[in-house]
Amino acid sequence: MPIMLVNSEEEAIQLANDSSMGLNSSVFAGNASHGEQVARRVQSGAVIVNDTIANYLAMEIPIGGVKESGVGARHGKIGIQKYCKRQNVVVTRFGPSRELYYFPYSKVAAKLTEWLMVALFGRGRRRR
Repeated sequence: MPIMLVNSEEEAIQLANDSSMGLNSSVFAGNASHGEQVARRVQSGAVIVNDTIANYLAMEIPIGGVKESGVGARHGKIGIQKYCKRQNVVVTRFGPSRELYYFPYSKVAAKLTEWLMVALFGRGRRRR
């Protein structure tokens, strides 16, 4: 990519973020803490301050893109997890033989459900 001269820090950040890609980027600044502040505003999977490839040498941190860049991450815990298939299986051992709010409804179930909803989420009964 060609070097572009910009008029302000804001313009540089806007131009950096004006892309459908966001894999890797660098911010160069005379003051590293100011460079970090700018880096946090750049939409990129990795932003390196005052360097271009230091993140590739840090094997413990995941590297991945944002927007349309990349299909996951590599390195670190997240990089290994991309090879795993996550599945949650929940088997209840305790509970009723049928759900309280399944059809056919009973008056007792309806009143109990109403009571639970008010107790959990309501602020008292409303008058009609």
